[in-house]
Amino acid sequence: LEPMEVAEKYFWAYFDAMARLGVRRPSVVPRATGHIVEQIELTKELLARGLAYEAGGSVYFDVSAWRDYGQLSGRDPGEQVEGTRVEVRGDKRDPRDFALWKTAEGGHLMRWPSPWGEGFPGWHLECSVMSTKYLGDEFDIHGGGLDLVFPHHECELAQARAAGKPFARVWLHWNMLTLNGEKMSKSKGHVVELAPLFELHDPLAVRF
Repeated sequence: LEPMEVAEKYFWAYFDAMARLGVRRPSVVPRATGHIVEQIELTKELLARGLAYEAGGSVYFDVSAWRDYGQLSGRDPGEQVEGTRVEVRGDKRDPRDFALWKTAEGGHLMRWPSPWGEGFPGWHLECSVMSTKYLGDEFDIHGGGLDLVFPHHECELAQARAAGKPFARVWLHWNMLTLNGEKMSKSKGHVVELAPLFELHDPLAVRF
């Protein structure tokens, strides 16, 4: 499947399941691929403020230049571990720095033109851009699972506030779904998906 076909498949699978649970559709459902221009603009703003740097066609947020980094998770930036989520790139100045824009190497399928060459946005950038575009530079609640507190939400908060956006006032994190006392995990094959669950139980009973 092409990347956009994969996106469409899971987009509609999610909303079909939510409809069966009786969950109302949001009034705005933005997609990261529809906001590349805005993501480039936020990257340019952070570069202009001296809080990011270009290296090898990629742009990284400079964690050492933003002293509030770590405030959400309570982690000491000096004690953070290299390669928390992905392999550390050799062109970073500091292993804690995270990508705002990454150069598209070889046959990478997702790629867009930018001032730094063809590439794609970093993992965290889309969320700061889309939430502030539709909710304003400051909004009430940002939710997510506990596993997103660090590094994802920490990086979202840092890049938004470093660009002058107050961002979320309250962070609401919830725990993981468990099955037989163990966290659901696709990597372990220890997961129950909604579609087959609806074959066994009424969707409203599942929601309850």
